[in-house]
Amino acid sequence: MKVVFVIESWAEGNGAVVATKRLSEELISRGHEVAVVTTGSYDDENIHEVSGFYLPFVRQSLENMGMKFSMGEKEVLREAFKGADIIQIQFPFFIARNTIKVAKEMGIPVIGGSHVQPQNIISAMGKESLLMEKILHWFFNQSLYKKVGTIHYPSQFAADLFKKKGSTAKARVVSNGIPEAYTPEVHDRPDWFADKFVLMNVGRHAMEKRQELLIEGILKSKYKDNIQLLLCGKGEDSEKLRERGKDLPVEPLVRYISMDEKLQYLNTADLYLHGSVVELESLSCLEAIGCGLPCLIGDSPYSAAPQFALEENFIFRMDDPDDLAAKIDYLYENREELRKRKQDVLEMAEKYRFTKCVDQMEELYSEVIGKPVRGQNREAELLV
Repeated sequence: MKVVFVIESWAEGNGAVVATKRLSEELISRGHEVAVVTTGSYDDENIHEVSGFYLPFVRQSLENMGMKFSMGEKEVLREAFKGADIIQIQFPFFIARNTIKVAKEMGIPVIGGSHVQPQNIISAMGKESLLMEKILHWFFNQSLYKKVGTIHYPSQFAADLFKKKGSTAKARVVSNGIPEAYTPEVHDRPDWFADKFVLMNVGRHAMEKRQELLIEGILKSKYKDNIQLLLCGKGEDSEKLRERGKDLPVEPLVRYISMDEKLQYLNTADLYLHGSVVELESLSCLEAIGCGLPCLIGDSPYSAAPQFALEENFIFRMDDPDDLAAKIDYLYENREELRKRKQDVLEMAEKYRFTKCVDQMEELYSEVIGKPVRGQNREAELLV
């Protein structure tokens, strides 16, 4: 099977790109062929480059994510689509229109992906607007969600949201999954953690991710003198977070970390903190539960992440630092019980394991194409 992903960016500045790269790599490992249509310049014959542009009112945020928009030159699309069995459009933006037109001309089935909400764009502009939200939902529907037969959603939350907002496509829910690397392993706890209560967050440093709220919550905690915060990532708010972090009794870590560091911290921290307002699933929560790390999550109405909370004690009111502090204090005072919950977290994680999710994606492709498409490598595994 040949799959072509149409996605405006191939630089790992956002979760959609990370998820798409992980899926494409696994499909290739199973014997499938994958091509990508994207902006940027790459020395890879399987990556087909289209010209890109920025929207002026979100340029800085787009640059930080390494992302441009594109109309998609039809001649590039036709070349990329040669021999394709299925095309998957990952964003409901401008390029979707020409992609659908060219694919229809070539008789190739198209499905959509759901990786962005209007709030992602509105937050990148530093605004909040119900009118802009309605306009963007209309635009998403006209570009993609009313133009293809099937949409892949990473969560039931996402499927319900876009159906409510007018999508007429068939909804198929398949998690982005937990890659194999994110499993419980024995790691030495860093010496600088000492006996502190270590709270970890991973993600782009941006307003909608609410890292500053996490700092405010810890400042209100009774145990702030013994709490170590890790804000792992980078973005437009990194320097602001470093300055704000100086108010904490224990200096927080505020920087991008390596994969080795990430796995060490996920396996040795005490709790994962997630305050993001906008999430269609949350790759970072998936990675945390994959390692058995419990998550304390904000209850934003625009976020699917609360599905990863064990119970009410692991959910705090959105944008409420006092409630966040109260939940941190409760879990701090029950640290021994918190450690015992690791097994409960791992049981939750099992249904999100990556190979199971890619199996489901192959089933989705098979249904849309109308023929079996299970990868050769996977078939061999099943015969053993």
